[in-house]
Amino acid sequence: MPVPENSTGPIQKNTPTPPQRPWWRQLFFGLGLIFLSIFLGLVAAAGYTTYWFITDVPQFNVDDFASPTTSFVYDINGQPICELHGPQHRIPLPLSKIPKKLQTAVLAAEDVRFYDHPGFDIRGILRALKSNYEAGSIQEGASTITQQLIKNVYLGPEKTLNRKLREIHLAYHLEKQIGKERVLELYLNRIYFGEGAYGVEAAARTYFDKSVNDLTVAECALLAGIPKNPSAFSPVASLDAAEERRNTVISQLVTYGFIPPDQAERAHKEPIRLNPNPPEKDAHYPYPFFIDEVLREATRIHGISEDQLFGGGLRIYTTLDRRVQKLAEDAFTDPNLFPQSVDNRPVEGALAAVDPVTGYVKALVGGRTYEERRGFNRATMMQRSPGSAIKPLAVYAPALEQGWSPNATLPDEPMDFRGYRPNNYDGVFRGQVTMRQAVAQSINLPAVWLLDRIGVRSAFDTLRTLGLPISEKDSNLALALGGLDKGVSPLDMARGYAALANGGTAVESRTIIQVYGPLDRPMAKAPKKIPLFQMSTAKQMTSMLQDVVRYGTGREARLSRPVAGKTGTSELPPLPIFDGVKGNRDAWFVGYTPELVTAVWMGYDMTDRRHYLNRVYGGSYPARMFHLFMEGALVEMEARPSELFTSEPVPAPSAVKSGAQESPSSSPQQGTQPENQPETEKSGSTDVVPSPPADKKPSEPAPLPLQERQSPLSPLSPTEKRE
Repeated sequence: MPVPENSTGPIQKNTPTPPQRPWWRQLFFGLGLIFLSIFLGLVAAAGYTTYWFITDVPQFNVDDFASPTTSFVYDINGQPICELHGPQHRIPLPLSKIPKKLQTAVLAAEDVRFYDHPGFDIRGILRALKSNYEAGSIQEGASTITQQLIKNVYLGPEKTLNRKLREIHLAYHLEKQIGKERVLELYLNRIYFGEGAYGVEAAARTYFDKSVNDLTVAECALLAGIPKNPSAFSPVASLDAAEERRNTVISQLVTYGFIPPDQAERAHKEPIRLNPNPPEKDAHYPYPFFIDEVLREATRIHGISEDQLFGGGLRIYTTLDRRVQKLAEDAFTDPNLFPQSVDNRPVEGALAAVDPVTGYVKALVGGRTYEERRGFNRATMMQRSPGSAIKPLAVYAPALEQGWSPNATLPDEPMDFRGYRPNNYDGVFRGQVTMRQAVAQSINLPAVWLLDRIGVRSAFDTLRTLGLPISEKDSNLALALGGLDKGVSPLDMARGYAALANGGTAVESRTIIQVYGPLDRPMAKAPKKIPLFQMSTAKQMTSMLQDVVRYGTGREARLSRPVAGKTGTSELPPLPIFDGVKGNRDAWFVGYTPELVTAVWMGYDMTDRRHYLNRVYGGSYPARMFHLFMEGALVEMEARPSELFTSEPVPAPSAVKSGAQESPSSSPQQGTQPENQPETEKSGSTDVVPSPPADKKPSEPAPLPLQERQSPLSPLSPTEKRE
């Protein structure tokens, strides 16, 4: 047979290549391996956790749960100040002596599935996760009664997954060892009900002057609602909040089938009849205003419960300097340091002193007399207008940050800021002044004009970073003069000025250095430090504030060492009740050295036509108290090196004629008291200072964008005159 022409050898068979897998199959295969690995890892972790949970059995000492342990408070030198404990009307009862209606009320309020779960409630945890996810924040907890007992005795307030797992682990084994009935008995006898009352029997006698067996359903519901937050739901603290919480518990009793609806309706209508003669609390501790703030800080900032404070055996180390605190308290007992009142209602005052570097509060005085334990503390809880004392923080320091100079010329003339027409305290307009003179003489118009130029948002953000309690309602030009919706406290102002004294770094103020639990576990959070201003800004601002004390409105605050400070005064608001009355509502002085920042406020708690500050200004009584307190406080303080303060005084502005309407006036020489200085603070002399050289003057800022322009003042920010 003929061979084909193209054939060169024997015929070979082609081997077919296997088909490749599609890419999507390879992707699914890889993802499957990853998910399988994760699943096996989770199974292994769950198995290990379950093994640990079951086999690691702790041994409990039931005596640990029986009664609260006294806590101790120490000063900055580690010396004991006082003990914290409830009064001795702790009356433990066996569960059989506690009526069922009170037991069910507590279960309805705190842990309705108590008899159905093994110490922790999976259903409650899932419900809380769902609720918190929908709310976008932690709104609901899932701790059972057993977990609460474990947390208060053995664990701290920190919220970590590890602590929560340990809490669940211990709660499970506690119930396995002592049973449900004993857990509930310990809880009802140990939990804190406010007003120094531990346990249900002590609470019943404190609030209603009766035994638990005599309580009505409504009274049981009221008591059951308190432990969630004793400081908020105690009927002594707030009757309205206590009643609302009581009614919530009554509704829960119906929902869970503990009482019928008709009984709940009667309980809702039952008026709250409190004990007219409640048992006296402990004797007042020393330095009460300071210790009150320690307790407040412990609960609000460090998350320590009232139960732990007064019965957890804590050791609380504070920033209290006994010598400095006593100097402050002694100053408030001297009637010569306060203006005289028209009747027996005194002019009140408050003082806060802070170390600017550490943020440690060295002294707090919240009033001229201490009347109620853990009552209103003006040094920390008051909210009043700071007047011109806000200007360095809200206007001038932010302006310096943007490149403005202390020598920049600012207008001092009638101006209309889109309907807002501020005025100077003395009604005098000087034409042109430097920033330095505007600060020293506390002139209003330049401050408002400058705030308008740098942008209100800049000032607002600065104050918020400093931790001042301002709101969006304060975002307007009245901010330059202290026109706040609510106001600030002396501690707020001291904390703000401390950022300047610390070279521009803001440090959170603290009365607590550290808290140790029974196992020496630290429980307090460290203060945050926030770089806010450049060192050059702090130095320039300090130099201008030194001028306030040298020749400005704060001469009464002069010390034997360099000091910077600012006065603040707010007039009576423009309300019909004050028609025809000329006077002031608030008077402030805030000042500092490298070692200490002190804020002093004076005024009436309730201002009316008879009770207001007559010819009292920030530069009068508050400045004098600052001077007396600081001279004594600094005596034993080691001088702290600082580049902020200038030892050589900056010359006071010299008079320059500017037109026929201006008359020259001589400026006081440094270190001398100007002649014929009136008692009241004036907003400056008639001196007019020429503009600085062009190379030292900032360029004209561009017009503000529309969103930064301010609308006229709302009724919430009255156009008060302030120096």
